[in-house]
Amino acid sequence: MINTQLHNELIEQEIQRKAYAAQKRVQEAKTQVLKERLKQTFYITGFLFIVLLLLIILYWLFPNKTISYYKRLNHVETAKKSDKKSGTRPLNGIEYVKKNNYVYKRVYKDGVLMQEIKLAATITASRKQKHENIPQFATLKKDKDTQ
Repeated sequence: MINTQLHNELIEQEIQRKAYAAQKRVQEAKTQVLKERLKQTFYITGFLFIVLLLLIILYWLFPNKTISYYKRLNHVETAKKSDKKSGTRPLNGIEYVKKNNYVYKRVYKDGVLMQEIKLAATITASRKQKHENIPQFATLKKDKDTQ
């Protein structure tokens, strides 16, 4: 009887060791799964952070152009409204302005400044260097900013 009782105790101890080993393997598997999920969340978070940075950079680069486009559009609309009231037509063409000791060529279309080109310090130098066809009796306007 002692032999069978000892044998049963040994079997129970072996079952407990196997159960403990199985619990340990299950815990290791859970830990491994958690590590993989954490790794995936870091990858996703990093990707979203990079996308956010790219969106911020794009927003930083492009709105300036769109804002200036809308300002120009608003300026055209106000110029058209004021022209309807006053009866004058908006400026179309080229204007030469002296600003900061340089001659600037300004190109207007429908009253909106489309382009400003820096020429030389004098009319004759501008004609020679840039091959501009400035009228001979052109009087340069003083810019409002320099006054």
